[in-house]
Amino acid sequence: MKVVKFIARMRYFVLIPVIGLAITACVLFIKGGVDLVLFMGELVTGMTDVSPEANIIVEIVETVHLFLVGTVLFLTSIGLYQLFIQPLPLPGWLEINDIEELELNLVGLTVVVLGVNFLGVIFKPPETNLAVYGIGYALPIAALAYFIKVRSYVKDDQRGSLKDMNEANSTNNKSSLLSHEKKD
Repeated sequence: MKVVKFIARMRYFVLIPVIGLAITACVLFIKGGVDLVLFMGELVTGMTDVSPEANIIVEIVETVHLFLVGTVLFLTSIGLYQLFIQPLPLPGWLEINDIEELELNLVGLTVVVLGVNFLGVIFKPPETNLAVYGIGYALPIAALAYFIKVRSYVKDDQRGSLKDMNEANSTNNKSSLLSHEKKD
């Protein structure tokens, strides 16, 4: 009995990543906000040092990127708490029901990070061949997209087989009820 209670209480170790991810998300939100204010100040005073269009696009995308990463980290923190500690009174779109939803958030975040990094490379061209960078960024994005596609097919198949099982059980229950009624 003590072993079972110990194992059940081990779930509280998940508070370490929950708190760490929430703090990291807050730091990214603050850094993104500060960067945005500083960038807006530079825009207003005209102190940008690179071509205005490229600099504006890269700076804004990188700032939005910080906010998106912070949001995904925060959602992961909330999701881990919901899965391991207790459900939270949140809107439906914030509820995390299984670990796969967290995985998909992380995969989506990885794709966004790669895309933003490549955008930075495009606007600040390196001395090497840009095609090599493009292939280097495209391959992981393609692999992650394939992962999401396969995962959705597997999940749909599981839902379909679960639905088929429920329908079969429902049909069996109805037929057994009918046979019991006929006997009476």
